[in-house]
Amino acid sequence: MDNNQKKFIHFLKCLFSNLDEYLAVLFFLFIFTLMTVQVFTRYVLGFSFSWNAELSRYIFVWLTFLGAAYVRKVDAHIKIDFIYNHLYNKLPDRIKKLFSFLKWITSMVFLVLITYLGFVLANKSSYFTSQALQISQFYLYISVSVGGVLYLIREIQSYFKELNDKSKE
Repeated sequence: MDNNQKKFIHFLKCLFSNLDEYLAVLFFLFIFTLMTVQVFTRYVLGFSFSWNAELSRYIFVWLTFLGAAYVRKVDAHIKIDFIYNHLYNKLPDRIKKLFSFLKWITSMVFLVLITYLGFVLANKSSYFTSQALQISQFYLYISVSVGGVLYLIREIQSYFKELNDKSKE
């Protein structure tokens, strides 16, 4: 493998490992731009685009589900730390492993369900179009499944990282 191929593989690894973060920032900037244009055209030029607010809402939904995967990656979701840490620290090591595994399995089942049901919802809504943009509602609701898959990947990565860290102790 030559140096260019190694650089390309490294680039792809970096891109994939930060894809949810890059997309979230891109979507946030896009919403900001759309809303800035909307405010300018409405209050300065005296007219507004009908599609602008709808597109912002669609992108915000995507941002929410992609952002959830990113927040999982950096382990910043809201949790009840006091109860978890207080109870978890008092448990024997075997029970801690079981508790972690059950927590992970519960998360995985939930994520698989939300991914599947998001896909079902997207397919059922594919016949409906949005009011202003006249695009299929499929593109709005498939964000649930895409976000679920990305979150699932981050959850698996986190679990194996946790296992790897514990095996080094």
